Amino acid sequence: MQKHEYLELDALAAPNGYVAPPTQEDLAYVVHFRKTCQRYQIDFAKADQDERNFVIHMAEKTFFRKRA
Repeated sequence: MQKHEYLELDALAAPNGYVAPPTQEDLAYVVHFRKTCQRYQIDFAKADQDERNFVIHMAEKTFFRKRA
């Protein structure tokens, strides 16, 4: 039984698994996302669904345009 549980943990720790460390691009996106929230003065934790969708859309649009 324990061996099966360890296999599940190994699957989670795979390079693309749940516990994989963030890549440089992931970290850069988080920084960019926070700046986008500040630019539009939106507190993501307190925002309604429309504000969240807006800031996510703007962050993705500008981040991936810069990366291209």
